[in-house]
Amino acid sequence: MCESANLEHRDTSVITVVDAMQPFLEPERLRLQLSKKIKKKSIDIGSLAYFIRGKNVNNHDDSGTPVVKSSFVQGRRNLIMRLLESYAVMRESSILTWSYRSEYFVEWLNSNGYEEIFESDVHAQRAYRDFTSYLNHRIMVGEIKPLTASGYQDGAVNIIELLCPDTFHYILSGVVKILAPSGSATPSDVHVQLYKDVFLAIAQQCSDFVLNNSSYPCVVNIRDYEVVIFPSNHGAIGPFKMPPAIYNPVQRRVATPEEHMAAKKKLDRKIIVRFDSNRAVLSAQENLDAANENNRHWHRLYLSALAAKAYAGLFLLITGASPTEFSQFTYEEAIEVEKSPLKKELKAIKFRAGGKGTLYNIGRHNGLPLLRQYLKLREWILNGKQVSNLFFAMSKSAQGNNKNFEEFSASSTMKKFHESISGVFLDPKVPKLSSRKMRKHKSNVQHSARLSPTTVSKSLNHTEAVNLSTYAEATWEQQEAEFGLFWQSVRHAADVVRERSETYSGDSISTAAGHCDDFNRPSVSGSLGASLIEPNCRTQYGCLYCSHYICHSDEEDLHKLLSLQYVIESVRKVNVDAGHADALFKDLSIRIDFIISGIGERSASTLHLVETVRENVYSYGILTPFWENRLSRYEQIGVVF
Repeated sequence: MCESANLEHRDTSVITVVDAMQPFLEPERLRLQLSKKIKKKSIDIGSLAYFIRGKNVNNHDDSGTPVVKSSFVQGRRNLIMRLLESYAVMRESSILTWSYRSEYFVEWLNSNGYEEIFESDVHAQRAYRDFTSYLNHRIMVGEIKPLTASGYQDGAVNIIELLCPDTFHYILSGVVKILAPSGSATPSDVHVQLYKDVFLAIAQQCSDFVLNNSSYPCVVNIRDYEVVIFPSNHGAIGPFKMPPAIYNPVQRRVATPEEHMAAKKKLDRKIIVRFDSNRAVLSAQENLDAANENNRHWHRLYLSALAAKAYAGLFLLITGASPTEFSQFTYEEAIEVEKSPLKKELKAIKFRAGGKGTLYNIGRHNGLPLLRQYLKLREWILNGKQVSNLFFAMSKSAQGNNKNFEEFSASSTMKKFHESISGVFLDPKVPKLSSRKMRKHKSNVQHSARLSPTTVSKSLNHTEAVNLSTYAEATWEQQEAEFGLFWQSVRHAADVVRERSETYSGDSISTAAGHCDDFNRPSVSGSLGASLIEPNCRTQYGCLYCSHYICHSDEEDLHKLLSLQYVIESVRKVNVDAGHADALFKDLSIRIDFIISGIGERSASTLHLVETVRENVYSYGILTPFWENRLSRYEQIGVVF
């Protein structure tokens, strides 16, 4: 039934993506059917040809979008055909996303009088500009997020590019792009480790409970707390919520009528009669006995599905695979990994990279034992049924009859998994650990381990540019530690400058970086933390980390320090592995900067001296003989060009 008497359903034809490239005389009659796992209802793409469109009252109505037939615009047929041509080369999940965005833009055009979509390039630019202003207004008033608005704007851009292939660059140039957030922040190690512990506890303990046909209740121990699980929809009892009145989790049993009545009064603040309490207790005990007698009870299947999702979470953390690629891992390949003494990778196809094959290492030390545990659980769940993918989803009906298994969607499955464990196995205040955050964590750990950007990006199957722009963000803890090191360097630099003028004696020995009051006896300064560079009287790089280091606020020592800085900056700029060079010399450069700044702040004359020496070094390349020779050696072996 339609919302308005003027709206009516059309005679339509349903096509699939395979048919999208065919010519159609009446594209306004087409509905596009995707696979049921993507969208059960068809997409009424033909309705975009009508200026006045409505909505079905019943959301399950699959008879198409009601329209006012007299509002048909023949010029819109071209839009429908162009959209179908673009959909022919997309994955179905992408088609669904772009169809939503296209429909949103067309609805806005309809409501703002753009009957012919774009009468000219000028009209197209005006529509795009006004649509962007509309989206920005919705962001400002809090109706939508920038990420959502950016997607809608992309939908408009897509339509403009399809309809104006020769001039879309000029049309789009007059509008500022809505920038979506760069992504979620990198999770802290504490955050990830908590999830690892929760995943591991659920995966192993629920799996063992099912495989061993243990008696209810099932008890899952996580760190310093436990979750007691009884066979009911609300039978999981942890420290984060009040337990249901019907169970006694401490004594691992169904409550007595007296306990049930007292708990009910406390929870609901109402008195329950004895008869109702007796009946509730009896029913709960019967459910408990039935679950203990049936080794494939529906709740045991539920626990097995919970354990399988926890194993999936662990493998997402281990591999760092994207959701699309993770869903492609096959059972056959997992068996090869389990049996082979050498093979340790699972394969997938990266659709965004033009069908590039990718490999994800599960690791033989940590990943392989978990894979073997999961395969045993998987065999129990399937109970003789064959499923090609390594991971799969169990519908509620599958938990009851063990017949229906669905394709595993990592993003939606892990989202639902988080919703099911939050407040039960996990403190509800702990934010969700998405698959993107898992990938960021793996990247961050590898960068922290001083692996080169090439190695890190290869392990995650993307380019160095993508890794550095999207996956190389440090955690708040790491940033705090770096700032702590920074200010520690500042304080140390100030102390070093002060010590030079106050404790100078004629016994100091001149070095390539300044002076030393106890040569050939290097000692780490007590005010400094750990560093990749250690005090060494032979290399001269470590002088600034030595407790015996002295720098005079004169031209000689300034020349030495600035020459040293010039050399290490040259090495950092051209080093092939910029990450390693930066890690090695960044802290040293910071120390030099603040020692020089400390000298310059002593007086106007010393500041002028600093600027003069800096110009001689950086503008004219006048270095001290020691660092001139060192730079020449580097140039000879190709380090500096």
